[in-house]
Amino acid sequence: MYLRDLLYYPNRAKLDYRALPEDFQELGEGLVYFGEMLTEMRRLARDISRGDLNCPLPSSDNELAASLKSLHATLKHLTWQAQQVAKGDYNQHVNFMGEFADAFNEMVSQLRERRDNLTDEMKEIQRKTNDLARSNSLFETITSMMTEWIVMIDRETGEHLFANHPVKNDLASDLFEPQLYNILFDYAKEMGEEDEPVTEEFSLLSDFAIQWFSVILYPVKWYGHNAVAAVLTDITDEKEQLQELEKVAYKDMLTGAYNRHFGMKLLNEWISQKRHFVISFVDMDRLKYVNDVFGHAEGDQYILKVAELLSQFSPDAQVVRLGGDEFMVLASDYTLEEADRKLEELRDELVKEEYVSGGGDIRYKRSLSYGNVEVKEDNETSSGDLLSTADEKMYEYKKSHKAERRDEAG
Repeated sequence: MYLRDLLYYPNRAKLDYRALPEDFQELGEGLVYFGEMLTEMRRLARDISRGDLNCPLPSSDNELAASLKSLHATLKHLTWQAQQVAKGDYNQHVNFMGEFADAFNEMVSQLRERRDNLTDEMKEIQRKTNDLARSNSLFETITSMMTEWIVMIDRETGEHLFANHPVKNDLASDLFEPQLYNILFDYAKEMGEEDEPVTEEFSLLSDFAIQWFSVILYPVKWYGHNAVAAVLTDITDEKEQLQELEKVAYKDMLTGAYNRHFGMKLLNEWISQKRHFVISFVDMDRLKYVNDVFGHAEGDQYILKVAELLSQFSPDAQVVRLGGDEFMVLASDYTLEEADRKLEELRDELVKEEYVSGGGDIRYKRSLSYGNVEVKEDNETSSGDLLSTADEKMYEYKKSHKAERRDEAG
């Protein structure tokens, strides 16, 4: 009874081993110790699932939690590496976690290469600017042969004073030219009187194209004008590569739904924006059974079916695969009753279809369990606690439908 409560109802698990017969007290004491170790392991697993890496760790002699403590240490180190990259340390390298490691290392490599290239270009441009300070005519001659874009405008009137040949040759659209000069003039008006260069990024838009630029602006004197020299680099390719990398980083590879990292980021954003929404915690029923009996390829098809079904919740709902057989749905401006009714409809649609496995003629039923929590504008509860509450409601739903799932086993 104690072991059952320990595994399934830990809040009510109690054992007074001193009240046992003397011959069983040592065994009872061992079971209590086992329960303490299991409680520590559960607490650590809960804290990690909430993203709390500053949580207390289980005792050093808790072997049950060894793997979780190793995972905790790995996540702490990965977090530190990401923080170092954010500070400009592009020497960080991840050699574990498979495809994530490849994406992370490729991103860091591109950032390092871009920084080095921009640094080299800035040094070269600065050297050339210093060398050409005494001769504007020589400046015009040399810049006309450069691949970088060089634009000179009056910082007080916006008058176009000079542009080298690549500016005209490389603009993807005639619509870009007025945008370019308006943006540079806005930057020029914001610059102070000091002689320090300013670095910015901006984009030019038309109906069929977008171009991204990095620009370094230098205050200069130009034939009597108080001017700004803008040195532009086309970074469109780099931007597109970064956007593709972000898509990979935020998507679940199997289903195409958002992954847990982005889902929690989105949930925290909605909370901070004081939005009214419903958070749904969805758990697939009997996925382990399908994997064990029909294979993981069949299990993947089951997962894809549930992801497709949840995408029908509403056009604006955000579907997140938290991992394994767990999903989260964020639905804006839904009440609890509306979300319960919608998920029950989707579940009924899943259950009523008797599915024949791809590996033979064996039939089984698919189903899901869910728990919903309505979040209102005055919410003060954290994202982790909201998700835990939805998780608990899902388990209540799952227990109440246990007999039904036995009938659906097929």
